[in-house]
Amino acid sequence: MGQAKDSILRHKIVSDRLKGLSFTAISVQYGIGYNTVRSICHRYLSEGEAGIIPRTSNCGRRVTFQSELAFRFVRLISHKHPSWGIPYILTRIRVYFPDLELQSERHYQRRIKRHIGSPPAPVLPKSAPVDRARAPHDTWQIDAKERLQFTETPDQQGCFLNITDEKTTALLEAKSFPPGSD
Repeated sequence: MGQAKDSILRHKIVSDRLKGLSFTAISVQYGIGYNTVRSICHRYLSEGEAGIIPRTSNCGRRVTFQSELAFRFVRLISHKHPSWGIPYILTRIRVYFPDLELQSERHYQRRIKRHIGSPPAPVLPKSAPVDRARAPHDTWQIDAKERLQFTETPDQQGCFLNITDEKTTALLEAKSFPPGSD
C-alpha cells in the first residue's frame, strides 16, 4: 500500500524536475515510483504550491451520519446486553432494521474495544520448574493403551503397556495383556 510523501520530498522532486531532470532519473534518485514522481510534478504544474501539500484528508474510511448512527446503536445494545457478542447483535439488527447499512463485525468489535478499553490481562501464576531426568534410568515413563482389539481374537480386548526411559527415550519393555496374547 502506498504511503503519502512528505512536503519536503515533494519540493525536492519539483525542484529537480524544474532543473531539467527526467521523471526516470528523479524516481531512481529518490527510490520512488515513476508514476508517483510524474503525478507530483503534474499536480504542481496544475495547482502550484497548493499541489505539493499532501492530501491526508482523503485517507481512511468515510464517516457518514448513517455509519455513525449504526455504530452508536450497536454500542448501546452491547452495553445493555454485555453477554451478547457483536455477531449476534448484528444478526438481530439486520432482522429488525434491514435498511440500516452495517459494516463488518470486526469493525464494530475494534471500535467498541477501543471505546471501552480492553480489560487488563490476567496475571497467571508461574508454574513450578519441571525436573527432567539428567542421566539414563533416572526416570521411567509408563504408558498403557487400553481396550485394544487384537486381530487374532476380535471378540477379546487387551491392554498394551510401554515402559520407556525419559532421558534416552529408549523402549525398555513392552507387554500386552491379558497374559498369553503375545
